[in-house]
Amino acid sequence: MHRFCALSAYSIQIVLVAALVACSDEEVPTIPEGPLPPTFSAVQPDLFGATGAQPNAWADYDGDGDLDLFVGFRGLEDRLYRNDRGTFVDVAADLGLADPEETRAAAWGDYDLDGDPDLFIGRAGPDTRNRLYRNDREAGFTDVAAEVGVDRGGVTRQPAFVDYDGDGDLDLSVAFRDGPNALFRNDGGTFVDVAAQSGVADPRRAVGTSWFDMDGDGDLDLFVANQNGDEDAVFYNRGDGTFEDVTAALAMGRPGRPEDEGSVGTAVADYDNDGDLDLFVASYGPDALWQNQGDGTFTDVAPGTPLAESHHSVSAAWGDFDNDGWVDLFVNTRAAGEPEAKDFLFRNTGSGFEDVTPLAIVTRGSSHGVQWADYDLDGDLDLALANNEPGTSHPLYQNTLPAMRGGWSLQVGVTNPRGIWNRAGTTITLTRESDGYVTSRLLDAGGGYASQGIQPVHFGLPPAPGPVSLSIVWYEAGARRSSTVSGIDPGAFRGQWVVLQLGVG
Repeated sequence: MHRFCALSAYSIQIVLVAALVACSDEEVPTIPEGPLPPTFSAVQPDLFGATGAQPNAWADYDGDGDLDLFVGFRGLEDRLYRNDRGTFVDVAADLGLADPEETRAAAWGDYDLDGDPDLFIGRAGPDTRNRLYRNDREAGFTDVAAEVGVDRGGVTRQPAFVDYDGDGDLDLSVAFRDGPNALFRNDGGTFVDVAAQSGVADPRRAVGTSWFDMDGDGDLDLFVANQNGDEDAVFYNRGDGTFEDVTAALAMGRPGRPEDEGSVGTAVADYDNDGDLDLFVASYGPDALWQNQGDGTFTDVAPGTPLAESHHSVSAAWGDFDNDGWVDLFVNTRAAGEPEAKDFLFRNTGSGFEDVTPLAIVTRGSSHGVQWADYDLDGDLDLALANNEPGTSHPLYQNTLPAMRGGWSLQVGVTNPRGIWNRAGTTITLTRESDGYVTSRLLDAGGGYASQGIQPVHFGLPPAPGPVSLSIVWYEAGARRSSTVSGIDPGAFRGQWVVLQLGVG
């Protein structure tokens, strides 16, 4: 089991509890320069060989310090893969999660603030009810959806646990393809759907959502990706419990698409390393890359790049697979009658994107779920995929980046002062004075395919000397909050997570 190195922050002041004591006495190795080819190897292929997988999401459900993986299925019981120091065991049946009904969406979130991740499950049709499994530790998981008010049925897609109102607990938004979207406000552990009164009960055929601060005021705004020719939507958070539809003003609706085109999955990251967050939208039809202009507006810069081609994309995830400091993009596709339709791993070169998809992934890829995570704690990102086409699998690929490069990264988690992971949507910006390097990440607020995990953000770092600083922006008690900690030596945290405890004191 690895141990955590923790820092604490109260209001806008950072207190260095661990005093940045090295978690490892190893000397930081010399890092090879230049691009490295992506190299991945399949992990326990027999275990991950079942077909019908759809959403997938990482979280440390058992609190042992490594990431476990939930996978939802159609045609099979759901699975929860416990990570035992890099070896996985399916424990879903033992813990009450081996449900045979079709699962289309999954989100981890500590809704009751008791320190362990709970699991929301979204169903495929109007005749089945969604579920919320409370994590009862050794006793397993208990479905409390009806008890707490989130058992609404429907063709469910992207769920997300976020604190949209800044009151310190996790609310739950759910996208639906067959009716208005829901926004369940958490009132002391029970939920009330306030979507209509808040202005986000969008009736269009929604699939993906992204919650992040789009206008720079600190609170979480909402982008909704809609299918079947429906326009996308952007709702700015007014900070008073209501939202304003600013889609037309931002020109982000993508109007005029035919019925067989539309937006599906979303992915947020700072792909251009300018310190703000950009948005990729996987689509039936041309994909979109909305570059943040830093003034509350966005420009689609995909046209003219490989990202703009019509891949019939389902979902996507950003991850710096080669730790060169530029976040790369995995895009998966689905084509009827093609069980292994080509997926794409686009390397971000800093000046564009190039297709570097390894042959193993081309021939054994995904149609739905895609998630990056460092499950083996070696500093580089591994890749979990999910394919629901007949005769396919849901492979987990270990990133075999050379150790010299793999160890040069920093992984950062954010919690409240009690160590509870309730800061989904927090923006974390890393800067390094020695070379002016800057980039931002978003603490997972939903993505991949209709999934949300609980895990640290990952920063790959280009070779350069000197410490880094972390600036964190979150929304709490009706206000934008920010904190900065400087003087962090990434080499001191190799194989560890830097956990920042943030709260109003």
